Amino acid sequence: MSKVKMLVNMVIAAIIYPFKKSNFKDKNIWLIGGHAGDIYDDNSKFLYEYILRNNKNDIDIYWVINKDSKVKNKIPGKILIKGSIDNYLYYYNAKVIIFSHAPSADIAPYNFAVPILNKFHKNTFKVFLNHGAISFKKRKPMNAKLKKLIDDLMKSYNMSTAISDFEENIMINEWGMDKDAVCVLGSARQDNLPLDTRPKANDILYMPTWRDWIKFNDGKFTDTDYFKNIMSLLNDEKLNNILDEKNVNIKFYMHHLMHEFIDDIKENITGKRVIFLDKNVTLADEITSSIANITDYSGVAMDFMYMNRPILFYQFDIDKYKNEVGSYIDLDKEMFGYIAHNKDEAVSQLINLIESEFEVKQNQEDARNKFFRYNDNNNCERIYNTILKKINNV
Repeated sequence: MSKVKMLVNMVIAAIIYPFKKSNFKDKNIWLIGGHAGDIYDDNSKFLYEYILRNNKNDIDIYWVINKDSKVKNKIPGKILIKGSIDNYLYYYNAKVIIFSHAPSADIAPYNFAVPILNKFHKNTFKVFLNHGAISFKKRKPMNAKLKKLIDDLMKSYNMSTAISDFEENIMINEWGMDKDAVCVLGSARQDNLPLDTRPKANDILYMPTWRDWIKFNDGKFTDTDYFKNIMSLLNDEKLNNILDEKNVNIKFYMHHLMHEFIDDIKENITGKRVIFLDKNVTLADEITSSIANITDYSGVAMDFMYMNRPILFYQFDIDKYKNEVGSYIDLDKEMFGYIAHNKDEAVSQLINLIESEFEVKQNQEDARNKFFRYNDNNNCERIYNTILKKINNV
């Protein structure tokens, strides 16, 4: 749906709002969404399904999704089309909104930035779940001109979840969030993660994160160091021989913001043990079914740490990444697991990982205690009960 269409629908909903108010009387409406209405996954998905299973408070909950999303018909419960007149009407009458990225991206496009109409943003109880652990990527707006707007937006949240004291400190002291709003409760999606168990298959999930200097550049993707370093690892003959010998596969998931380049990877692959995952795959299932993780700076590493499964960090562009993005975890002093900064190191470390029968390094087990207050699969329960307590002023 176009921006103009959404703005028109927003105005129409505001005009008819007084005449439709009686339709929402005494209704306890909650709206929830994530990933800009495109995919059905992550923290919002797991909290939503928990509420559907455990709703004892007459909550009328709706998932907000894009009209053209491929997963629209797979979502349980009730949905609203993002940017529609109904979407805005329900938002104007909502008691609670829950989101993993931002209210404008996930729930009600552009409303926060529109004078007068942004009163509805102030009236609803706003719950920020975050879409990943605060770890290897510093928060910053894509457009520096939007920094104050985004800072004000984040300060307006009534509740924000964190997984540790480490995260809480960053959210309050670096992001400027309200101290009373930040709650160390755990990550909703991690309730789905098995603890201290081993999957049946020896599949390794490789998830490099995205690079904005590639995404927003007109250069040829196959000329980038990003492409060359990924391909040199996946196509390494020595590594592929070990993968064959040990019956191990590498499942490759291209970050959804980089997925437009996936064909360049597929067309140049020679390794026979690489399985390419679709953009719309249920990523949570791929994580839980994988015995180990390869990444560079993705927060998915924290999910593998939560499960106590080994991680290999292949950080071939660490200096550029530190300059361009930055990390809350010190990439020189606080890293854990298996570490590699070039292809040869990555191959060697990956072979060591496989031949050790996927042993978790002690430094990773130690870090687990630092980055998680809870490790019990009860995060959704804590989050849900805390929302209820806060909105009821208990």
